[in-house]
Amino acid sequence: MRPNARWMIWLLLASLLVLVGCQEAAPAQPSPASNGDAAALQVPTRTLAPIVSFTPRFTATPLPSATFTPSTTPSPTATPVPPTLTPTVSPTVTPTAAGVIRSTENVNLRTGPGTDYDIVMSVRPGTEVGVLGVQTDANGREWYKVALSDEDGEVRYLWALGALVNTDFAALSSLAETPPATSSAAPTPEPNRVEILAYCQLKGVRPPRPKTTDDVFIEWSWFVTRPEYMDEHLLNANYEVRLDGKLLENWERYATEMIREGGLWFTYWYYPVGKLQPGEHRVDFRLTWDEAITDGYERFGPGTANEVDQGSCTFTVVAP
Repeated sequence: MRPNARWMIWLLLASLLVLVGCQEAAPAQPSPASNGDAAALQVPTRTLAPIVSFTPRFTATPLPSATFTPSTTPSPTATPVPPTLTPTVSPTVTPTAAGVIRSTENVNLRTGPGTDYDIVMSVRPGTEVGVLGVQTDANGREWYKVALSDEDGEVRYLWALGALVNTDFAALSSLAETPPATSSAAPTPEPNRVEILAYCQLKGVRPPRPKTTDDVFIEWSWFVTRPEYMDEHLLNANYEVRLDGKLLENWERYATEMIREGGLWFTYWYYPVGKLQPGEHRVDFRLTWDEAITDGYERFGPGTANEVDQGSCTFTVVAP
């Protein structure tokens, strides 16, 4: 080979080596400017590529809270609850006090509180009575309404002069809820009021002699040992009471409330007939029942020994 050609080959290889060395030594970052500027070149901030998750992480769906189940609506009971009943108020009764007739001779018992009322019977000293009420007459004297049984066992309500009766009625009355008064079994006695017992002859009672200026009432009653017996009686009773042959109608209107006296329950009737003409008058009393009932002692009505209860009373009205 010629010398010029050999030299050309060596020059070419040297150039290739220089070129390769320069590429390997090239700095990763540019150097400061050759003009001596102190400001450093800013390094660009590395931008992070977004991380893509191929399985998205969804938040768990919260479990719904338990739905409140309402309690079962109670079905109405087949039997309705009965309403609260208002207690029935019993009639207030003046307390019955014990009494004893105190006198040196027999004491007259009258139809009313005063000496102008007729005498029905006389009782001996020491006779025990029940005291039901008190009344003062026009002269300021006290009269007690007393209860006692006659020979037939019928309870009679009459009046005795207070000074002749030994009793603690006044003390008992002061403790009662109501002030002392006449027995609630009968209306308050009035000077011109006269009561005629419808069956006075049957009971051996002498009737009063009303004046033509008096208001006359026809009286009768029924008593039982238990209140429910009175309900049975009133439901089945048929009263036929006549004055001088005329029927006294609507007798139900003139009954008193049932009251308790001496351990028995009483209902009274006071039928007003007004002022009567002078002369003799007659009351006819007849009682029947639709069905048999009892007063606690005997049975009355159809099929019993007492199908009819009847009596009469004849009395005289006089001029004043």
